[in-house]
Amino acid sequence: MSTFGKCEGGGRRSAARTPAPLIGLVTTLNETRTAVVVDVSATGARLRGKNLPSKDADFFIHVEGVVTFGTVQWEDGDDRGIVFDTPLAPADEQLLHQKVCEARGLPPEIKAALDEWSVGVAR
Repeated sequence: MSTFGKCEGGGRRSAARTPAPLIGLVTTLNETRTAVVVDVSATGARLRGKNLPSKDADFFIHVEGVVTFGTVQWEDGDDRGIVFDTPLAPADEQLLHQKVCEARGLPPEIKAALDEWSVGVAR
């Protein structure tokens, strides 16, 4: 699994990202979609999924009980780079890091299926 952003100097990100095979619910004014959270930091995330919002779109994202407002900064195929309106609270960031550790043993597709089932998206 690749991460995004520059590996060495010159990048804008100041917060470290953690690979995160988690599922997020992306909610715009018109619809709710699921997306795999490829990686996450206190200030943003990389999402992967079908028919996600386009560049500059605003939305709410719900991941493992953490809800925040974000904007799509870039898109590349099914991938989206998002920036959070405000950085995650330290407790929320710690919760997501804990969930990442729990999820590492599962393939993203299996974790996605379990998450969709638990939030009622899968039927």
